Amino acid sequence: MRSSTMRVAILSAPGTVEMATWDKPLAGAGELVVQVEATSICGSDVSAYRGVHPRIFPPSVLGHECAGVVAEVGDGVPGDLIGTRVCVEPNICCGTCRYCVAGLPNICPDYRVLGESTELPGGLAEYVVVPANQIYELPSSLSPEEGALVQPLAISYEGAVERARVRENERVMILGAGPVGLGAMLLSRLQGAEVLVLDLVDYRLEKARELGAEKAMRADDPALDSVVLDWTDGYGVDAAIEAVGGAQSDTVATAQRLTAPRGRIVVLGSFKQKTLPFAVADLKNREQSLIGSQGHPRTFTPVIDLIAHGSLRPHQLVSHTVGLDDLPDAFRMLDERSDGVMKVVVKQA
Repeated sequence: MRSSTMRVAILSAPGTVEMATWDKPLAGAGELVVQVEATSICGSDVSAYRGVHPRIFPPSVLGHECAGVVAEVGDGVPGDLIGTRVCVEPNICCGTCRYCVAGLPNICPDYRVLGESTELPGGLAEYVVVPANQIYELPSSLSPEEGALVQPLAISYEGAVERARVRENERVMILGAGPVGLGAMLLSRLQGAEVLVLDLVDYRLEKARELGAEKAMRADDPALDSVVLDWTDGYGVDAAIEAVGGAQSDTVATAQRLTAPRGRIVVLGSFKQKTLPFAVADLKNREQSLIGSQGHPRTFTPVIDLIAHGSLRPHQLVSHTVGLDDLPDAFRMLDERSDGVMKVVVKQA
């Protein structure tokens, strides 16, 4: 007899993840239940763990980067979806506003994300409920772990390909060598650009070099400006992609300072504060473009295709694979950036 309960990981307070047993969820009309096979931990999950995320507060069941198998469908959902291997589009939107109708649910005024609370629980559980129109079928060649990494790579794709519009022979600077930043680096190189990666964590810079970055250096290196200007014949980079966010306020200013006239500055990171110091006069005089990048409208499919064809290899970003019961230690490791941690994937099945 199948169990009517499931294991979940709850962020009960900043710095505290606890395991609990909940009733297994049921699919409502237009919904389905996914038996989660793998979930990757996002930097925003770590920000929530640290108590600095602008939208996610305890108690919550985190985990919006997940993949698994459809286990149950609600009314109005085709029954033949049961057993389908899928990854989950975690952004829940109204579906009726001008932005949703235009195919831009990522900027819906009612935008929510799986894992924001216990009322909208995420994938750090054995089962998760999602709207039936927010799944993408995975090719048989993709593992559950690769499926879980589609979502963060879709964010990288939106930032590098759709918003920064990185092109062949450009010089691109990525600020932040976490998984989203490194994903943006890989995608920029697939576009034919050369990439410089900045970070303050040495092992992450080494990972960037391993994955093919033409240059990787510490963001606090006194020689940073001269290196960038020498690399770009004195002009600055064609595009800078900020992939740090958090509670700091330096990266956007660095990106602008080292971006060429008519260059593009894309903000991918989620910042705790709503305002940052910014040289507006330089933006105007140099005709730079400051561009926000939120979520991943329409970018799951190209990412799945790139993985299926071997152009993107998500396993290169994974440093640790753990089980649900290991999550308290995994979050501590991510918080402390110990043991060379990059991307942690939780295997639930």
